[in-house]
Amino acid sequence: MHVSPSSISQRLKSLERDFGAKLYRKNKEGIELTEAGQALLSTANQVLHELDTLRRTLNPSLEKSVETLAVGGSYNPSAKHLPAAIAAFKKSHPEISVMFLTSHRPIVEKWVREKEVEIAIVQDPSESCMADLFTEHFANDTLDFFAHPGHPVSKKVKISLADLANTPLIVIEGWEPTRKFFALAKSRGLTLNVALRCASPDAVKAAVRQKIGIGILFHDLIADDVRRKESKILRIQGLRRMTGNSYIVLNNPSNLKPLVTEFLALLREMKRSQKKCVELRSQTGT
Repeated sequence: MHVSPSSISQRLKSLERDFGAKLYRKNKEGIELTEAGQALLSTANQVLHELDTLRRTLNPSLEKSVETLAVGGSYNPSAKHLPAAIAAFKKSHPEISVMFLTSHRPIVEKWVREKEVEIAIVQDPSESCMADLFTEHFANDTLDFFAHPGHPVSKKVKISLADLANTPLIVIEGWEPTRKFFALAKSRGLTLNVALRCASPDAVKAAVRQKIGIGILFHDLIADDVRRKESKILRIQGLRRMTGNSYIVLNNPSNLKPLVTEFLALLREMKRSQKKCVELRSQTGT
């Protein structure tokens, strides 16, 4: 970025003063965004993208100066897959400006439909998305129940479905995996105790840190918290681990600009590499 670390630190502190909120915290790997920081990043990316679009509309000559690639993702792919893909793409295309937008699945699907993003990875796309847009399976993702290590349920050796039903749950409002779990619970005759319905994964994690209840998120969204022992994954007896599926989503695959074609090829190579890793683990039993 050609900016000194101290200058970046000062700018971050200035942002925190301007917004009156803690935007990041330090960890062993460096820093991570707080819920407020995630909200600011998501909104700022959208605002910058809209400004860039307006700038190019008013001055078409700018289109020739810097090539851009707009990439979108729902929360789980944005936490795991897309940062690595964008980093690899930027390494081979340092001259390209990449705009990375993250939001709920319906919003990301809308961005693809309206061509605000050129390629996206979406978790469990909607039926209309599967019908109207080009979709290609990318990865399987595992859902986990998790709690603060100090929560009473974390101390249990065996956690039953009854324990799960009696413990407050923290879920994402309108989330497809949440809906599927509710349907499964109903089929088992369970009445769930939903304590909080949150708007984002970070809000779920923040509530879990306050020991309000058990959270439900994809594994990759909580992996860092588990490594830092800030959260503990719970194994529920009699309940098979649930999974979701990430899909690559495009508007019109027959008319892709070269940059999008290259990014798509990169994602497909990542997919092949992940499949080989899974096969190797299966063979070695690790």
